[in-house]
Amino acid sequence: PKTRLNDDLGVPLNADGTPRNINQASLEARQLLRINGLCHFLLLEDEVIAGTLVLTSIQCLSYPDAFTCRRCTRICHRILETVAWAERYANLIGHQLFLPAVRAIVTEPKWMVGMEWDMIGVVRDIYCRLVLGQYLLPGGQGPGLQQVPDVNNKSCFEQTKCVAKPLFGGGILCTASQFPQQVLAGLPGVNSKSINELNERLTRKRSAKDQKDALRDFMQVAAEQLKLTEEGSNGSIHGRAISEESVLNQKIRDASMPVMPEKLHTYKQFLKGEGKKISETENVLGSSRLDNLFE
Repeated sequence: PKTRLNDDLGVPLNADGTPRNINQASLEARQLLRINGLCHFLLLEDEVIAGTLVLTSIQCLSYPDAFTCRRCTRICHRILETVAWAERYANLIGHQLFLPAVRAIVTEPKWMVGMEWDMIGVVRDIYCRLVLGQYLLPGGQGPGLQQVPDVNNKSCFEQTKCVAKPLFGGGILCTASQFPQQVLAGLPGVNSKSINELNERLTRKRSAKDQKDALRDFMQVAAEQLKLTEEGSNGSIHGRAISEESVLNQKIRDASMPVMPEKLHTYKQFLKGEGKKISETENVLGSSRLDNLFE
């Protein structure tokens, strides 16, 4: 992405405030070519390297460390932007990558508290690109940009114009894959009707917030059904997070603010009160001295 900014005098600046030199545009163009070329080599030119990289990223999504997992979600977005259009990646992304992401959200482990929305973003990116014919901005940001479906087959979509440019959003799978829907169908309390309702909701409201809320509400049903069959303690990091920590239960919790036990006084208010007391004391002493003059 371009970093060109202008100051008050119209002088071009970089994002860090330093002035741009004459060759800055060429330098950034070469940097973008290196980024695109490296992604293409790692994910599309050598199957051994690509398989190792993608499978390692998939395993990292289940690693019980939020710091590691959050950074792995960014790698997953870059993978999707680069190879989501490739038919040979459909099973790897739609099942092997989609399954651990959904499992992490539904099981709500304690180690994942605070990064649930990042994981929901990965689920949204996969589902939009492989099922709904929508592509997103880089990093899974922005609304779902719907591609035109085929007139004779609604499950086929026109490819994006930026399919070869991952930094501009990448591509989609032109023929909708059934792998993500099969994963969702295997969740407890989920049937074909609920999946169709989810697809309709994700297609009707395509903003990032609306789509993430739709996925959160969908998986909250599965999580509640799963809780009924679970046994054991929640004391370890692999145990289920409590309702107060869970993102899936945000709408269930009471949003009212608790009543504070006592009135809150800031340090500025304390100094103001002390100054008022001092001034009142001085006024009392001053009046008493004046009265003594006439006795």
